[in-house]
Amino acid sequence: MSNLQDTNRRAIPKTGAAAAATLPIAGFAQAGGSDEIKVATVGCGGRGRGATAQTLNVPGTKLVAVADAFRDRAEEAVSSFRQQYADKVDIAADRIFDGFDGFRGAIDAADVVILTTTPGFRPQHFEYAVQQGKHVFMEKPVATDAPGIRKVLEAAKKADEKGLKVVCGLQRHYQPSYIETLAKLKEGIVGDINYGQVYWNSSGVWVRPRVEGMTEMEYQMRNWYYFNWLCGDHIVEQHVHNIDVMNWFKGGPPVKAQGMGGRQVRVGKDYGEIFDHHYVEFTYEDGTVLNSQCRHQKGALNRVTEIIGCQGGKAYPGRIVDAAGKTVWR
Repeated sequence: MSNLQDTNRRAIPKTGAAAAATLPIAGFAQAGGSDEIKVATVGCGGRGRGATAQTLNVPGTKLVAVADAFRDRAEEAVSSFRQQYADKVDIAADRIFDGFDGFRGAIDAADVVILTTTPGFRPQHFEYAVQQGKHVFMEKPVATDAPGIRKVLEAAKKADEKGLKVVCGLQRHYQPSYIETLAKLKEGIVGDINYGQVYWNSSGVWVRPRVEGMTEMEYQMRNWYYFNWLCGDHIVEQHVHNIDVMNWFKGGPPVKAQGMGGRQVRVGKDYGEIFDHHYVEFTYEDGTVLNSQCRHQKGALNRVTEIIGCQGGKAYPGRIVDAAGKTVWR
């Protein structure tokens, strides 16, 4: 996918859960020579609303279409955007799309598309956006299974061929604390990386109750986090951030993995089929081992971070210590 640079006078917006992934609005081509950049959002949940709001803070952007599987959520998002950004929202009723095919209409209307639906639909939406020649910001994860990943990789090649800009919401790549820590490690401040520990241990996420008249499909769609076809389980959906940091710092992915997981707390049918805890041992080509913990259980230790072990110490985001625990850089 294209590396993104600021190619004109505009500021670059920030998006992401913590400090922010860079949304590549500033480098996008303008339609018809105009300075206006038409934006469409596909997926109007919390992440879609957040990314859209941050995009609309950039001069020259205008929201022209939205799409969501559910009409109520699409209309609620438009109402909220109009209240916040009245002069930057130009959405007629016929550009509020819903249903499984609504994404096409929204994508067709824009120069830049924000793909923030549940991840099970991401490959199909990304493929179509590239076919239509649109620039893309898409949230992680980009797929929930191997066929989906292959579809995304093939579409990414075509995006490069077309000169399209594409960014994925792995925001740690844009956070100074991570960028500067990696730069110091490359200087050899505490030697080579030889192990890692990464965590996404928290109390879990929401459950939306079943209501009378709700179909099973609607229940799963509104509670997408608990169903693997939509979410991919929470290693894929959340813990990807932490594993990605280790892959980034190591310069590539692991070559082996073995692990375990299960359901101890979230055992009812309302929690679908995902596990509530995992442990995985990843091994890299040079023998480096990464220990990975991912858990959703209330009343247990919460920890979401990465520890990068080196020959002479260890690195945390924004801080490096020697073998005795003394801070040598921050």
